[in-house]
Amino acid sequence: MTAETILMQNVLNNAKRVKKVGQVLDEIDALAPLVEAAKKPPKPEPAIHPLARFVEFDGVIKPPRWVIPGFIPADGVICIAGAPGVGKTTALLPLALTAAGLHGGELLPLQWRHVVYITEDMEQAKRILSGIAGYSNLRISLEAVRERVHLVEAVRLNPAFVATVGKTYREQFSRTVDGVEVLPLVVLDTKSAVLELGNENDNSEASAMMAVLKQGFDRLPVWLIGHVAKANLVRSDVAGLSSRGAGSTDGDGNQTMFLVREGESRYLVLGKRRFEPKWEELEITSYTAQAPALDEFGNVETVVMRWGIAAPAQQTRKETAEQEAELVKKAEDMALRQDVRDAVEVAWRIGNPLNRAGVKAKVRRKSADVGAMLENLLNERWLYEVPVPTKERTNNSRAAFLVSLSTEEREALVAGAGLPADKMVIPESWRKPATPVVPAPENQREEVDHAE
Repeated sequence: MTAETILMQNVLNNAKRVKKVGQVLDEIDALAPLVEAAKKPPKPEPAIHPLARFVEFDGVIKPPRWVIPGFIPADGVICIAGAPGVGKTTALLPLALTAAGLHGGELLPLQWRHVVYITEDMEQAKRILSGIAGYSNLRISLEAVRERVHLVEAVRLNPAFVATVGKTYREQFSRTVDGVEVLPLVVLDTKSAVLELGNENDNSEASAMMAVLKQGFDRLPVWLIGHVAKANLVRSDVAGLSSRGAGSTDGDGNQTMFLVREGESRYLVLGKRRFEPKWEELEITSYTAQAPALDEFGNVETVVMRWGIAAPAQQTRKETAEQEAELVKKAEDMALRQDVRDAVEVAWRIGNPLNRAGVKAKVRRKSADVGAMLENLLNERWLYEVPVPTKERTNNSRAAFLVSLSTEEREALVAGAGLPADKMVIPESWRKPATPVVPAPENQREEVDHAE
């Protein structure tokens, strides 16, 4: 190793140390108020115990405060989980734009709020916002996005230290509308990229993290995005789903949601909640756009932008599944119909037609299904059974064979014109062999010849 290499390595190591020291100093600065408070003499005990402050109930009910009306409230921590690659950011960043009042239809809130979106992939977030602002049909201007949505690059930090930034967000981005404070929404995408835990499976540690986010984040609404414990999310019941890690993460959250994929469709499905939702799930519709861009070397490259827009589904997942099952059954019936007609036509053309038993043996499907299809095709006059006279039958099991009719032949049959003559001909393979004529004895032939 050369002296220059050693010098460069030392410089890099020192830079890393300086960066770590800087992070530590930032944490110390943030915790300084707590240290100063600890030096002060303890405050006298409150006259009333915090758990003895009774709230009088006057009988007046109030609806929840909403981030997304009827679906996501504005109180506490909302835990959202999905499998890797299911498209959490592409679905949830656009949904955060709905909270910011930029689009949404039925989901649009009465009053928009600022959104602080902390992302582990800044370039992906920029592509999503660029696609929506520049290429979607939502008519969202780039200026409106920049005014209301504030991107932050994720840094993995102690949860207590993360929570201290809540005061900054509240002071900078809170809005007051008709005397009501509209707090900013904070999205942590993802949990593991922002919150540093010694052991994510430790319930006490996870519970402490959730308490910090709920109570120490200056009471701001928080979306905590993470991964699911199991990758298989094609489930009809979300009750069995959970976020990866300690169970107290979901248990201590104010609400849970799961992004699931079923076939080609994706849904944001509600799990635990403390209100009666307007919708149990939202369907995510994906969009893409392409645009040229310069890479770091100045070369032109085509960039694909992908985003998903959430909306109430036109039908439930159960209804969709039933519809898809019905379409599959129709396709299978059509295939079976064609297989039966093809088997009958081919056998007849080679001179060895099939009867019902022969078709069931030839078509590799359930015998009952083939039998039912035969009945349908016979009733609809697409097939016809040609009877074989008793004297010509090779055996009683071959009393009739099947022929397939073309559209013209079927229409003629339905009109009462009968079948073409060639379809009624009994092939040699279905007829008894002709009885040979026994010649007369030789002496009898001579007598006949002599008589003549």
